Amino acid sequence: MSSFRLPDVGEGLESAEIVEWLVTEGQEVERDQPLVEILTDKSQTQLPSPRTGVISKLGFAEGDMAEVGQVLVEFSDETEATQSEARAPASGGGSRPKAAPVVRRRALEAGLDLATVTGTGPGGRITNADLDLALSPASAAFPTTSAPAATAPAPTSELSTALVSSAQSLQTAPAATGRIGWMETGTHPLRGIRRVTAQAMERSWTIPHIHGNDELDATELLQARKRMKERDPEGAAQLTPLAFFVLAVANGLRRFPLLNGSIDPEAGTITVHNDVNVGIAVASPEGLSVPVIRNADQRSLFNLAAEIARLSAAVRDRTVTTAEFQGGTATISNYGSLGGRFATPIIRAPEVAIVGFGSIKPRPFVVEGEILARPTLPLSIAVDHRLIDGDLMTAFQEYLIEQLSDPVSLLAR
Repeated sequence: MSSFRLPDVGEGLESAEIVEWLVTEGQEVERDQPLVEILTDKSQTQLPSPRTGVISKLGFAEGDMAEVGQVLVEFSDETEATQSEARAPASGGGSRPKAAPVVRRRALEAGLDLATVTGTGPGGRITNADLDLALSPASAAFPTTSAPAATAPAPTSELSTALVSSAQSLQTAPAATGRIGWMETGTHPLRGIRRVTAQAMERSWTIPHIHGNDELDATELLQARKRMKERDPEGAAQLTPLAFFVLAVANGLRRFPLLNGSIDPEAGTITVHNDVNVGIAVASPEGLSVPVIRNADQRSLFNLAAEIARLSAAVRDRTVTTAEFQGGTATISNYGSLGGRFATPIIRAPEVAIVGFGSIKPRPFVVEGEILARPTLPLSIAVDHRLIDGDLMTAFQEYLIEQLSDPVSLLAR
């Protein structure tokens, strides 16, 4: 017999939740074959098998918490002949389709047999995208999240109308399956991403926040995106307003380095980070995750758009890696994809700043002394008052407004 113990897959890891077993007892596995999906306070990831062999025992049930060093899997040292005999009576052996719990729930609710679905994820894993394809057009049973229709007065020009319509479709996040806020009645264990989020928010709530809110005219921003699409339709296919937001915030963090820092009151230190790594909040059926765009200030607008699309897809398909959640120095929340205007976002410790962007909609705006209906972009900023004062927060906020109001200055860096 040999054992596989829970390793330390991240700095300071003490425990992990067993999200889903990808193997069964009695099953033969190959070296590096995914054994189990775990959730830590930093990320969700799969652990590969350290050897070829037969699974004799699984140490935990799905939903259990395992401590680092505890036995996850026991392997038998049987001969190949004995292994074949052991596999025969095993219930299904390795025939169970590989899929995350949320994918299994969706398939169950839709009455779809996962065995009929071809998985395109790692190791043939069935992803949400695979399920969307299999359920189409029946996937209408799973409503998508989109921005509500604008209720403000219509813009006075055809250009404004087109720009606002474009902004609403572009700012909307990729279709997220499931029903927002829905859960069966009764008592449930605090597990999964919701447990990790609860713990992180409890830590962040102790930060003394100060907030700033303002709004800018997004006409030039939307026109710039429109022109880019006309000149390079293929290159601009993934170019949503979020890419502009990330670029503006990254420029601002480089302009005001203290906002790209962190504070450790216990150690009595302030760290100003050399790299500008911007986290983007991505909603998925399991909850909110924040993958990180590394060196965001050094990327082009199109490169940022491609990276946003890649990370968002990886979060929803659960192929995002542990490393892609680490190293963030500030965060963006694009809650405007759901139609919101202003908010009071919560900082993700140990970062000291978070910027929230509302929905681009036609609203009254003063232009050269006249009140006009213009596509406006609300933004909300939160900073850690232990390190950042109101004057710096306001300067950062005004810099973002300047950059996003004038895309030429945003791109000419």
